[in-house]
Amino acid sequence: MNPSTPGNVMLSPRALRLAAALEEWPRRTLTLDELWKIYAVTDAASATRPSRRTDLAEALEALAAAGLINCSRSRDTSATPALPTRLTLPAPQPSPTAAALAHTIAWRPELAWAASARLTLGQIGVLRSINDWLRDCGRDDDVSPLRERSLEVLGHEKRLDALLGTSLFAPGRLTLGLLRTFRAHPPLPARRTGDGPVLLVVENADTFDTLTRVLTAGPGDVGWVAWGAGAAFEASVASVLDMTEVRAIAYFGDLDADGLRIPASAHRRAAQDGLPPVHPATGLYRLLLDMGVPQPGQAPLAVGKANDLASWLLEPLATRAASLLTTGCRLAQEAVGTRALQAHMDTSEWRDGLGFPN
Repeated sequence: MNPSTPGNVMLSPRALRLAAALEEWPRRTLTLDELWKIYAVTDAASATRPSRRTDLAEALEALAAAGLINCSRSRDTSATPALPTRLTLPAPQPSPTAAALAHTIAWRPELAWAASARLTLGQIGVLRSINDWLRDCGRDDDVSPLRERSLEVLGHEKRLDALLGTSLFAPGRLTLGLLRTFRAHPPLPARRTGDGPVLLVVENADTFDTLTRVLTAGPGDVGWVAWGAGAAFEASVASVLDMTEVRAIAYFGDLDADGLRIPASAHRRAAQDGLPPVHPATGLYRLLLDMGVPQPGQAPLAVGKANDLASWLLEPLATRAASLLTTGCRLAQEAVGTRALQAHMDTSEWRDGLGFPN
């Protein structure tokens, strides 16, 4: 028996598949052309059916009656039956339809909570795929990286990535252990510069090369220089787990919104993984603020947002960086290049933040 809505509207399997796919749509509206593309995926067998348009019209009528979509008054009358030219979608939320569907599924013990949880149709679809996988693939030693498992179970390698922060992974629900998977961290390219316990991570490749050469000649406490590769460092920071001699992590990047967001995010990830905190290479940032020429290139940020992003830096650098962000300007770390460092070799101030406290 198909699940019904409060108005006793019966939803066919075709309509349920379409409803679940519409929950994944990134906007609140979609055109008829976009709807046809979704329908081609959710009901691929209809491609050669003469009744394809009628089937879609009936599914839309049922979803509208169930309150799951709103159809525009304007209609495409190029064929029969007429179809709405645009749909408006409500925000995804738990629904009686999803609850009714959940009660029709024979859940495995690991997913028994799904029968009474407040879930959307899309979430029910995900859990049903996982339920089938648990039933058919019961080997406990079958462990695969997250994106391999995501492709195997859900048909897309990045689907599980998107779900990790949702209520499906709340306490007592899905876990990586249940799915016999793990988050594989990308490698962090690093070069050895000395025997010290400090790892310096540099956002961009050219500055990485410059600082590697400078610090190889006089490393101080810096034992490694790594290339963060921009936003990749948010994930690759976990690779420091393999660098057992690292006891402190310093970071130097661009002074712009992304350049400050990246180390702050990596800092949070490091804390989750039990790694040393990611702290700013204050001397290099100070030199960048003193010598760099502000460039336009980003939208001015509100004071509160700028302060939040810059808060990872220590004062007074944080205030200076926040002021820069509110003007819509940025500083590229390449300003702290070979010539700038050579001009300051007689002073050690640019090394602030690169030492290891005794």
